[in-house]
Order: sequence, then structure tokens, then C-alpha cells
Amino acid sequence: MRNDHAEHRHGARSSMTLSAAPLSPHIGAEIIGVDLSKPITGADSAALLELFWRHQVIAIRGQEAGPADFIRFAEAFGTIEPFFISAFNHPEFSQIYVLSNVRRDGKPIGRDGAGTHWHSDSTFVEKPSSLTLLHGVTVPARGGDTLFANMYDAYDRLDDATKAAIDGRRAIHRYQRKEFVFSGDRAVSAIEQTEIDVLKRARLAEDAARVAASPTEARSNKEPDRLQPLVRTHPVTGRKALYLNAEMMVGIEGMAEEIAVPLLQRLCEAATPQDRILRFAWRPGDVIAWDNASVLHTATFTPPDQPRVMHRLTIEGDVPF
Repeated sequence: MRNDHAEHRHGARSSMTLSAAPLSPHIGAEIIGVDLSKPITGADSAALLELFWRHQVIAIRGQEAGPADFIRFAEAFGTIEPFFISAFNHPEFSQIYVLSNVRRDGKPIGRDGAGTHWHSDSTFVEKPSSLTLLHGVTVPARGGDTLFANMYDAYDRLDDATKAAIDGRRAIHRYQRKEFVFSGDRAVSAIEQTEIDVLKRARLAEDAARVAASPTEARSNKEPDRLQPLVRTHPVTGRKALYLNAEMMVGIEGMAEEIAVPLLQRLCEAATPQDRILRFAWRPGDVIAWDNASVLHTATFTPPDQPRVMHRLTIEGDVPF
């Protein structure tokens, strides 16, 4: 796999020479030459965005960066938006949402066990997040990988009949969906999955009261069903991509449920074959960003004896079309 280089020298304004090393044959690249402890100039930001839109998922390894550095880096991609649940905001940097299985004084410091099905973020709102960024503050030695799948590739691989059946169709996305169309991590055995499901239910029950008490969560519970295109035109690249969310899709507008739900499951399965996904194994200090308009992602199980603390930021998006 070749390395991409994006060297921008606009006088004294540019201080970085960026290169990209592919993380998998189908999606993702490690970006070399970025230091989050330093501001990113306009020229460097343009080079970074060029690589981001090309690779869809970018990782910057081993950063010694604090929350303020992470926020400044995220601002190179656009306007940071507040997460729709405020229960686990960072105590000093409210833009940051904390994901963690760690407890202090008997209380969870972050949201645990969420996002373990293939999805694109915040599809239940009118303007879903364009980008999501994660910073690995404390990463587990075992487990806790994040998986990614390329939705340009998923759409391109569909047969013509399926493309004709879904082009112009809109899926129904519901925030409070309780059953899932399609599970995310198929790299575990059925026995392991049962253990994971039991532990997830226990963890989710523990923090449910705190999440439910959040004013933003209460507003989210009242969100109406949202119609989103099954095939999305990317607002930057103009390419077509499948646009799915196995956590929130409940049907297809104008299609009988007994036809729509199996079709959604087939699309999720076709979009995420094991030989075409990126499985990202975290190292301390890693920062990763992905394009929600062309990427599905899913969390995987973190063993309870492996502490995990992740900082999360999202960037404002537009109405999908």
C-alpha cells in the first residue's frame, strides 16, 4: 500500500509535512507529521482535510495532548457541537463527552457500553454530525477496538437491482429503538456475545438513571422519527454512499415492515463484510476522526478489568441528501 504525501508550503504559514500510511486496503490512514500540542495553521488544516476526505478515517498515534489541545485540533474540521446527552460531559471542558468503564467513588465517570452496533452518528436528528473524533486517554491492553466500514465501497458493490430498489428511498430512524437490526462485532463467539450482552445490560442499567435525568436526554426522547436517505450524496466529494444505522433504523418509508426490515438487515450485512473492515486497535494517546457521511463504525467489547477512558467530540453537519 502506497503512502500519500500532502506537503503544503505557503511561506512561513505552513509548518508541517504530512504523510498518510494506509491502515487497511479499503479505508483509513495513519497521518504522520501532526503534533496536537501545536496549533494547526490554515495551510496545514487544508492539507489535513484533503487527506481526511480521501481516506475517510484518519488516526494520529501517540499524542501527548490535553483536552484543550484536542478541542483545538477538532476545530480544524469545523464547528464543535454539544453532545445530545449532557450526563457525562467533561467536568472542565463541556464540549467533550466522556466514554469510560471507570468508576470513581462508586459512580461512572463516562458513558459505558454504547455504540456496539454498526451505525453513523446522530442520524435521528435533522443535521447529523459530519465528523466524530475520539482521543484515547486511557486505553485497554485487551479489547476495546473500534471497527470501520467504507460506505462508498458498500454502495459500489451493490448489484444494479438493489441500487434501483433503494435509490431515492428513505429509512425511518428512531432514537428510542429497543431492538437492533444488526449486531456489530462478529469477531466474537456466540458464548462470548452472550456474556457481553449480559454485562452490557448491567452496565447500561447502572447509568440509565443519570442519563435519563439529563435535560438534553429528555429532549432527545421526544425526537420524532427521522427520515434519512438510504443512499446519501456526500456533501464534499459528491460520491454516493450507503447511509445506515443498525441502532436506529426501524423501517423504510412507504414499504411494508416485513419487506423493509429484512432489506435493511441485508444492506447492513453487505456493507460490513469482515474482509473489508478496518479494525483499529488503540494505543495510548491515539486520536482518530471519521467521516459520518461515508463511514459506519462500531465499538467492541472492553473487558471489565481493562480501564478505558475516551474523549469524544463531534462536528456540526448538514441535512443529508
